[in-house]
Amino acid sequence: MKQILEVDFQAQDCKTILLQLVILYTAIHIGYAIFKNVRNSKVNEVMAKVLKDIRSNLFTRVLKLKMKTFEKYNSAQLYTRLTNDVNELFNLFFGVLNVVVNNIVYLIFMVIMMFFADISLAWIGLIMIVLIGISTMKFTGVLGRIRKKFLKERDFLNREFAENYNKNKLTYLYHMQEKNIEKAKHLFSKELKYRKRYIFVHHFTYWGITLLEAIGIYSVLYYALNINMQISVGSIYLILFYIKECREPLDEICNQMEEIQNGIVAYQRIKEVLAEKNEENIEKGEKIDVIKGDIEFQNVSMKYEKEIVLKNVSFLIKEGSKVTIAGRTGAGKSTLVNVLMKVYDIQAGKILIGNKDIHQIANQSLRDNISYISQNPYIFADTLKNNIRLGNHKITDEQIMTLASQIGAKSLFEKLPQGLDTIINANEMSYGELQIIAFIRAILHQANIYIFDEPTANIDLKTEKMIQKIIDHIAKTSTVIIIAHRKSTLESSNKVIYLKDGQVDLIMNRD
Repeated sequence: MKQILEVDFQAQDCKTILLQLVILYTAIHIGYAIFKNVRNSKVNEVMAKVLKDIRSNLFTRVLKLKMKTFEKYNSAQLYTRLTNDVNELFNLFFGVLNVVVNNIVYLIFMVIMMFFADISLAWIGLIMIVLIGISTMKFTGVLGRIRKKFLKERDFLNREFAENYNKNKLTYLYHMQEKNIEKAKHLFSKELKYRKRYIFVHHFTYWGITLLEAIGIYSVLYYALNINMQISVGSIYLILFYIKECREPLDEICNQMEEIQNGIVAYQRIKEVLAEKNEENIEKGEKIDVIKGDIEFQNVSMKYEKEIVLKNVSFLIKEGSKVTIAGRTGAGKSTLVNVLMKVYDIQAGKILIGNKDIHQIANQSLRDNISYISQNPYIFADTLKNNIRLGNHKITDEQIMTLASQIGAKSLFEKLPQGLDTIINANEMSYGELQIIAFIRAILHQANIYIFDEPTANIDLKTEKMIQKIIDHIAKTSTVIIIAHRKSTLESSNKVIYLKDGQVDLIMNRD
């Protein structure tokens, strides 16, 4: 363009020169388009691999964390990191970084070309660009701090929404709608306050850059028209062109600041989870295929943070017996079986199985020998068969249906459209039906120790009797531990251990 402006239009070869310049200009743009396409393809390929590794590492780390770590993060926080934060990182890699890097390189190229055009004018343009860059960095820091604050408020909102969704029946039964709405409005207002502040700073940055660009253009024109009038029109045009060209990449960088901050904050939050040291190694320890023998608690103590849950608990469970753990809510019943399965670590004492300290046994070996039904049965969005098998393909359809028939649940399975291959939804099934599925799952994963946490709490009397018969049958060859309150369960047990305030209050032998 500089050469075109300085062409002598009176020359005989004027048309030839203009044609050559047009051809060169076109060739450069074609080459640029090809290079840009190849570069974007390669960059996206690399970034996709990086993102896959981050997502995989994050998900793997969360699955391997000890249960104690989940006291630090609530479900909404972990969900946000696994979804929103990873998506923000995806956007940072695939969109923002590509745009920012391209524009930074373009800015550097524009500055270099300014010095080729005219050194004195180039210094004016460079000073303006540096001032704009410094201002942008300062404003980016302010925006980052504000961003962190309203993301923190968003975490509170996510937690509030999760609680309201999970406890929606309670909300309706106790007419808590207005109270919850007011609480949500308060959180919305706090987030809105930070967003307004963010928007103000963001747009102030835009107008600041516009002002600096205008000052730069005025300075170039003033210098060329009043101080050094020997500068050619083509050089003046080039400098003004490059300054104007710098505006677009600077605007792009400025427009991406919010996304940059989103990505940086998301990276920091993901890094926090990845940096957690409290990882469980399920293979560490002695690997034992079959774990049998008496279960003995010797002065076991355990606490959550500062709260002591178990205090010097001692008792003996004979191999092949059926023992019930009873006590009021909060007495430490569930904690007792959790430390037996090494879900939580104890702070003092020993737990022995067959005179073997369980802390010397690999977690995987220990849990392979324990079958557990929790108080809240968990169902995956998968087929009924896969929910029962949980990866154990040795369990056949015939075994599942036989056991279902024994406990009176065969009709439940037969009414499903595709039988065992039906994809089940926990929201569409009753609590009792979910408990039956969990019960069948635990029984078929043959183990030497069975732990049932309130196994018949939400099941009708007829099914309860059937389940009791199955439990009695299991107890002939395996050790059975039941957390229960029902009289029928207590009466059929060989031993009842009563807990009170984390201590053994009474032991009743029924042998």
